[in-house]
Amino acid sequence: MSKTLHLRSLLVAGASVAAFTAMASPALAQATTTIEELVVTAEKREQSLQDVPVAISAFTSKQRDLVGINTVQDLTNFTPGFVYSAVNDRASMRGVGRLSNIHSIDGAIAIYIDGLYTTSTVFAGAPPLMTDRVEVLRGPQGTLYGRNSIGGTVNIISRRPTEEAYAEVRAIVENYGFTNFQAAMSGPLTDHLQFRLSGYKLDQTKGYYENVNANMPTEGSVRDEYALEFQLQGQLGENADFWMKYGALRWDNRGGPGARSGYLAGSYETGRQDPNFSIIYNPVHGYSPETGVNGIVPGSLQQFNGGTTRTNPAQADSHKINTNTPIFVGLTDVHLLTANFNYHAPTFDVKYIGGISNYAYNTTGDLDNSNVKSYQIPLQPGSVCGTVGLLFSLGASSVNCGPLTVDATATYHYFEKPKWFSNEINIASTTDSPLQWIVGLYQFEQSYSATNTLNGFSSQPQMKTPILGAAPNPTGAFSISEYDLTSKSKAIFGQLDWEATDTLKFTAGLRYTKDEKFGVENRRVVCFSDVCFPGLYPALGLSGFGPGTAANYGSLLGNLNALPAVGAAFGLGGALNGLAGLGNGAFDLTTALAPTTTAAGAKGVTGPVVATSTPGVFTQYKIASNGNMVRHLGGESDAVTGTLGAQWEPDADTMAYARYSRGYKAFGLSAGGGLTTPYADPEFVDSIEVGIKKNFATLQINAAIYNYKYTDLQAPVTVRVGATNVTQFINVPESRSRGLELDAIWAPSQALRLIGSYSFNDTEITESGLYVDVNDNITTSAVSVKGNALPQAPRNKFALNASYSFFMEPGTLTLGATYVWRDKAYANIFERSYNESPTWDQIDLRANWNSLDGRYAIIGYVKNVADTEGYDAAVAASNRNRNPAIASDNFATGALNLGLTPPRTYGVEFQYKFF
Repeated sequence: MSKTLHLRSLLVAGASVAAFTAMASPALAQATTTIEELVVTAEKREQSLQDVPVAISAFTSKQRDLVGINTVQDLTNFTPGFVYSAVNDRASMRGVGRLSNIHSIDGAIAIYIDGLYTTSTVFAGAPPLMTDRVEVLRGPQGTLYGRNSIGGTVNIISRRPTEEAYAEVRAIVENYGFTNFQAAMSGPLTDHLQFRLSGYKLDQTKGYYENVNANMPTEGSVRDEYALEFQLQGQLGENADFWMKYGALRWDNRGGPGARSGYLAGSYETGRQDPNFSIIYNPVHGYSPETGVNGIVPGSLQQFNGGTTRTNPAQADSHKINTNTPIFVGLTDVHLLTANFNYHAPTFDVKYIGGISNYAYNTTGDLDNSNVKSYQIPLQPGSVCGTVGLLFSLGASSVNCGPLTVDATATYHYFEKPKWFSNEINIASTTDSPLQWIVGLYQFEQSYSATNTLNGFSSQPQMKTPILGAAPNPTGAFSISEYDLTSKSKAIFGQLDWEATDTLKFTAGLRYTKDEKFGVENRRVVCFSDVCFPGLYPALGLSGFGPGTAANYGSLLGNLNALPAVGAAFGLGGALNGLAGLGNGAFDLTTALAPTTTAAGAKGVTGPVVATSTPGVFTQYKIASNGNMVRHLGGESDAVTGTLGAQWEPDADTMAYARYSRGYKAFGLSAGGGLTTPYADPEFVDSIEVGIKKNFATLQINAAIYNYKYTDLQAPVTVRVGATNVTQFINVPESRSRGLELDAIWAPSQALRLIGSYSFNDTEITESGLYVDVNDNITTSAVSVKGNALPQAPRNKFALNASYSFFMEPGTLTLGATYVWRDKAYANIFERSYNESPTWDQIDLRANWNSLDGRYAIIGYVKNVADTEGYDAAVAASNRNRNPAIASDNFATGALNLGLTPPRTYGVEFQYKFF
C-alpha cells in the first residue's frame, strides 16, 4: 500500500466520527472527552478540518446518521450561508448562487462528485451508506476549484472499497408510504485489488399535496427511484494506485427537482387573457365570478372528473391542490463513470481525475394549475357572430356561428439532455519541506439540449393550423423554446504554501480559465387570443365588421376561409372571395417577435447579419420549414483568479487566517428565448475573509467574517416580448455581501453534546441599472434596485442540535433534538413582499440505538414535529392582470408563491453490518 493511501485509511478509520458525531458506544465514550478530528480534502490534500484556512462545513456519514442529515436541505441547516431550493435544484452561498436552470447560464456553486464537476446539487443528499462525507467550502474557490466556483464548492466523496470483507443492509420506513432499502458490500478481490458494490431502492406512494378532484393522485415527493454503484480500487506496483466508479440512477415518479413542492398563496387570476402569455385565453377564466360580457357563457364551464371547485383550495389548506394534469418527473439514462490515478514519486504525487456523465430529464405538468376543461366566451351585443348565427337560423347564411369554446387543458413539457466530461492532472509536493506546492491542468466539455413546450395537446384545432401560409403546428403548442449548445472550459492553476516559521504560513494561488459556448436556439410563438386578431382583421379590409375578438367573431375567430360566406350572408356578394384559402386557425407571431439588430449584429449571436427592407434594421436568424426561428449563438470569456492568504497557528489548538480570493463565473447566454440581447457578461467576486478555528478540551469554535465586492451579477429578469414573458439575463453592476459565520461544538461530558451553527449575511445591491418588474402593475416603468438584498440570501440562519447518550452494557442510546430558524429571503432582485419567503422554524427529534459491537443500529425520528410551514427557498411571484374596469381582474401586484419543506414525517431505520 502506498504511503498516501495508508495514511488516508488510518485517518479515516480513526478520526471520521468527527465534528458533529455524538458518542456511539461506551467504548468510544470512555476513550476521550475531546472533540475528535475530521479529515477533509478541501485543498486537494488530506488535512484536519481545523487546519484548513477556509470556511468549511463537513458532514461524515456517521454524523449524518446521528444528527438526521438526510437531504441537501438538511445540509443547509447546519452550513452557515448555504441555501438550497429542492424544487429546481439551485444552490446559493452568501448571496451568490444559481438563479436559473438554463444550462447556458452556469451555476455559481461548483459541485464535484469524486472530483467530477456537475451542476446537480441534489447528489449531495445521497444516502450515507454510499457517501463517505460532504464538504461545503464557502466563498470563492478561484484557484483549486476554479470552474464557476464563485460562490463556493461542494465536494461529495463516495465511500471507498475496503481491504477487509464488509457488507451492510439498511431499511427505512416512513409515513406517506415511504420505504428505502439499501445495501453495500466491499472487500478484496486479490491482494492488490478491492471492490465495492452498493445501491438503494426508494419508493414513496403518497404525496404531501392532496388533489381535491376525484381520481387524481397526490403529488409532492412521490417517488420510484433506484441507484447502483460499482467501484474498483487497487495498487499498480509500489508507486501507483487507481480508483474508479460507475454509477447509474433512475427516477420515474412525481418527486425530485421539478415536482410539486409549494402552492399559490392567493386567489386564482381569472382574467380573460393569460397574464404570462396573453397570446392564449386564460384557462382559469373558466372560474371567473364576473357575469355578462366580462365573464363566461352561463353553464359553459366544464371541469375534469366532475370537479366543482372554483376557488383556490390552497388558501384554506396549503397542501390542497386543484389540477387535472399531475406533474410527472422522470430521470433516465443516468450514467457516471469517473476514475482517479495516482503516481507517487519520491517528492511529489501525480494525480489524474477524469470522468464522463450524462442523463435525460423529463417533466410535464399542469400549466394553469386548475381543473378547467373548457368554457365559452360570451358574444357582445351586435356581434358579427351573433348576426351570422341569426342569418344561419333563417337560412340566409351558409355558415353558422356561436360563442367561442376555449379548450383549457394548458400543459407544459420540459426536456433536457446534457452530457459532459472532464480531465484534470495535478502534481503536488509530498515532502516535509516548508514550501508545499500544487500545479495542474483542467479541461471540461459539455453538450446539452433542452426543449420547453407550452401547449394544450388539445381540442383547440385552431392551434394546430396557423393561418396565412404559416407552417403547421402539429403539437398545438403556443410556445416552443429550444436550444442545443456546447460549453468548453480550460484552465491552468497553481498554489504555493510557505511555512515562514513554525507558526506562520503564507499561501498564494493563481488560475487562468478560458470558457467558450456555442450552438443554436429555436423559438416559435403561435397566438390564439384577442391579442393577435384585432390588428389582423382591419389589415384585411374588415374594419367595418368590428374588432377581431372572440366576443365579436365567436367560433369564427381565425377562420379566414369562412369570410367569403360571411360576406355573401351580409349582402356583399363576392367582395370577400379574395380572402378564401387564407386558413382557419391561429396566428403565427414568430417572425413578428423575432429579434432585429443593427448592422454590427448582436453580442452573443454568431449568425450572419442580413439587411431587411427597413433601412437600418437587420436580422441574424432564419425561419425553418417547421416554422421555428433558428439562430446561432456563441461567445467566450476568460479570467485570471486566485488567492493570497496568511495563516497563524500560535499553538496546536488555534488557527487564525486572513485570505483574499477572486472568483469568476463564465459569461452566459439566454438561450431559447429569441432575445435581442442574449449575452450576459461574466461575474466576478473579490472576497476578503478573516477567520479563527479554536479547540478547547470540550469546546470547538470556528468563526469567519467576510466582505464581498460582487460585480456583474447575472440576474434573471422577466421581460415582455410582444405578448409573451421571457427571461432575460441582465448584469447588475455591483453588489456587496458581508457577514459573520459561527460553528460551535460543546461536549461538556461524555454523554452531552451541543452543536450550533449561525450566520449573519448582509447583502445589498450597491449599483443598479433600471429594470422593469413585470409583477408591479402600478409602477410599470423601469426602476432601480439599488439598496435591495441579493436573491436567496436570508439575513440570519440558526441551527442547534443537542444530544444526550445513555451508556448501557448492550449498547448506547442517544436522544437528540434539532431546532432550525431561518430568516426571510427574496427570489430575485426585486425586494418585494410577493417575492418573499417568510421566516420559519422547525423542530426535529431523533433516537439512535447502537449496539456495543457495532453490528446493528436502530434509529427512530420525527422531523418537523410541530408540522409548521418551512420555506424551501424564495419563489418569484406569478403574474397577474390589471384591468380597473373588472373587479376580478384588477391586481396591483403579482401573486405570492411559496415553496414548502416537507410536513411532519416520522419513521424508523434499521442498520445491520456483516463482518
